[in-house]
Amino acid sequence: MVTGAHIKVRLPVLRAEIGLTQRELASKAGMRPNTISALERGAATGIRFETMVKLCETLGCQPGDLFELDEGDGHQVPVLGGRDEDALLLKRISDPGVRVDGPTFMQELLRGQGGRQ
Repeated sequence: MVTGAHIKVRLPVLRAEIGLTQRELASKAGMRPNTISALERGAATGIRFETMVKLCETLGCQPGDLFELDEGDGHQVPVLGGRDEDALLLKRISDPGVRVDGPTFMQELLRGQGGRQ
């Protein structure tokens, strides 16, 4: 499973293109400013079709223009017991990168902060 991918709402970009504030967009679309703010912050977990229609009519765009897929960093998390678990673990073990375990964790953390204690 690839993690980090999520759908981003493009309201700030679309608003800027037509020069509207969050409050102005909310007013023109007949919505609450808190709703616009939540959508832009990524705090909303869903959106109603009715809300999309209001936004599209106000912004002069299509529903697909409101969103984009952010693929994240592509980090892959092994699923315990999953088919790919062994392959992922073997790949990580063979990676020559820095290994930080319990005893060296604080050393690495402090080294990353320029040795501050």
